[in-house]
Amino acid sequence: MLSDTDIKQQIEHRKNNPTEGIYIDPFEEKYLTPVGYDFRIGLKGFSWKNKREIDIEKERQIEIEPNDTVVIETLESVSLSKVVGGTIHAMVSKAVLYGLSHISTTIDPGWTGKLLISVSNYRDSPVVLRFRDSFCTVCFHQMESESKVPLGRPPDRDDIWERLLEISRQEKKKKEKENVSRNILIISLIIIVLFLGVFVSLKNPDLGSALAAFIALISPVVYDRLKSK
Repeated sequence: MLSDTDIKQQIEHRKNNPTEGIYIDPFEEKYLTPVGYDFRIGLKGFSWKNKREIDIEKERQIEIEPNDTVVIETLESVSLSKVVGGTIHAMVSKAVLYGLSHISTTIDPGWTGKLLISVSNYRDSPVVLRFRDSFCTVCFHQMESESKVPLGRPPDRDDIWERLLEISRQEKKKKEKENVSRNILIISLIIIVLFLGVFVSLKNPDLGSALAAFIALISPVVYDRLKSK
């Protein structure tokens, strides 16, 4: 694992050797830690709960609702040589004080681009993360030998981002169809019950009145149950 001193040396080495060392952009020394570098909230995010893309730069923040998982693009772009890899970890302040999930993912040697970080909110209240605030720590590791396996993935993982948006669109359409079907079912039940009430009232007014009172009592409960499914 590389210390802050090692990371600075790797960054300096990179300036004269484009295929070696570590490159971080934008880089600010104050975000160096003894064992890594704190990455910050970037330009865009995505909420799985609301199925929408979030312009973090415009809104200046991203709000994570209870039981929501968001995907956040890092502000920093990183480029690594074939002999340096990375692991991404949650910051203690965010996991303990904010109730956010831990982060466990890797950066392959030779990677170039921004990172997509998935974070869940386990609290009963929303958590707000500000644009350009640090939210995860990247630890860099020196490989014993050069990585030979080709990455075969585009920079910034635009493929994952586009797939993410496509999945959310498909789930939205599915949900909309389910809502239409549920509403048709609710309306059909209401019509059936009304006809039944009218028929019973004509045959037996007392029984009809009792049935109407019972329907009025349980209708809100039935409606809420159907609507929530």
